[in-house]
Amino acid sequence: MLAKHDVAVRIGMVLLPGLLYAMPAASEGDRDSSRAPSPTDQSKLPQAPVGHRQPTAADIPKDLPKNEADIAREKRDRELDAKLRICRNC
Repeated sequence: MLAKHDVAVRIGMVLLPGLLYAMPAASEGDRDSSRAPSPTDQSKLPQAPVGHRQPTAADIPKDLPKNEADIAREKRDRELDAKLRICRNC
């Protein structure tokens, strides 16, 4: 009797990973994977944790106070552009 139990456990150990792998695919069988998700499908998805979200335009502050280093860098950039005479719309 112990041998039959041992064989049953071994068969279960062999088949279990395959069943666990196939289970998510079977639960999504009614979805058409060839089409892209529509905006309504995406709205049903839960949001990612804060550290994993992609920034959007709404996340960036509109009026950032510029410090002296940024102002000096912009001035140097404008002077360099004038010296190089880079053609922008050719």
